[in-house]
Amino acid sequence: MRRGYPPVWLGILLLTLAVFWRMAGAPVTAEEFGALETPFWQMRTLAPARMTRIFRLWFSAPAEPADDLLLREDAGEEGLSLARQTGEDQQKNMTVWLEDGLHSMPLESYVCGVVAAEMPAAYHLEALKAQAVAARTRAVRQQRDGGCSRHPGADICGDSACCQGYVGETACREKWGGEFEFYRKRVMQAVLETKDELLRYDGEPITVLYHAMSGGRTEDAQAVFSQSLPYLVSVDSTGEESARGFYTDTAFSYEEAAQLLNGHFRGLNLTAQQLRQTFSVASYTDSGRVKSVTAGERTLDATEVRKALSLRSTLFSISMDETGITFHQRGYGHGVGMSQTGANSMAADGADYRAILAHYYPGTELGNEE
Repeated sequence: MRRGYPPVWLGILLLTLAVFWRMAGAPVTAEEFGALETPFWQMRTLAPARMTRIFRLWFSAPAEPADDLLLREDAGEEGLSLARQTGEDQQKNMTVWLEDGLHSMPLESYVCGVVAAEMPAAYHLEALKAQAVAARTRAVRQQRDGGCSRHPGADICGDSACCQGYVGETACREKWGGEFEFYRKRVMQAVLETKDELLRYDGEPITVLYHAMSGGRTEDAQAVFSQSLPYLVSVDSTGEESARGFYTDTAFSYEEAAQLLNGHFRGLNLTAQQLRQTFSVASYTDSGRVKSVTAGERTLDATEVRKALSLRSTLFSISMDETGITFHQRGYGHGVGMSQTGANSMAADGADYRAILAHYYPGTELGNEE
């Protein structure tokens, strides 16, 4: 070896790392970094599938047998479908309101669309399974309770602010791009492996609530929705701290904040100067979230303040200076029920979907749809 040249093993190592870097979809040029669509946190999920594809090409491995389950467009309706090549199972049907009207679809097909919409498909498979059970239970319970209150004739709607999000095949292809087939199989596996399973309390399907990220501890339903349920209570949700968006700051000028609050709370008539002089936290819930705030001469519900200001969470502190007010938030969502980020963290630590659901919905049991 000539002096001044790197050792051969180092060159091989660097070449190998470069290959793996590209196989994981990592960018190389400045333009690729700017157009990056696949976050690095998905690399652990995507890399094995991409490596498998490359090795098949290199070694001419035989093709995989045809899937027993297919994802397809159903009878002209956009949707994620569980359909057996040997014929469709007889399934409970759901009437779902989407933006283009009412659609009737099998329950399990509907659950596929909810999981694809509500949880990142790169999450751990056990977290996706927990989401599938939660989504199915929410749909069955709502159907039994009379359907969607905002859309007559629908059991449930595809609006996450009202019922549950839902996406069909076309939207998933746009959302997942070149990883469509990989993520499709993950979502369908999660739904298939939990098929017909519901969360029950005293034998009845429960009222299901879930959210993106608790901020470290979930909230009691009583504190947010004024309804006490024994399985929707505050529990620890560890392992979320490293997730993107765990800490976020949202800043407003006093004028902007006063305008938004006045638009949401009837008769508030708050000036920027009054806001600056009086705005403060009035009370907290047992989980540490803000329960109410003082603004002017009024005490405002923090959940409504969150809506008015489009805050990510009521788990916040505030700081104020000459220019305005800043909300320092933790987590994302109302905080009740299962934390999706927490579920993913539990799964990464070895918990299966049964343990995840038992943790976030204490006292419930898993049972099949009757």
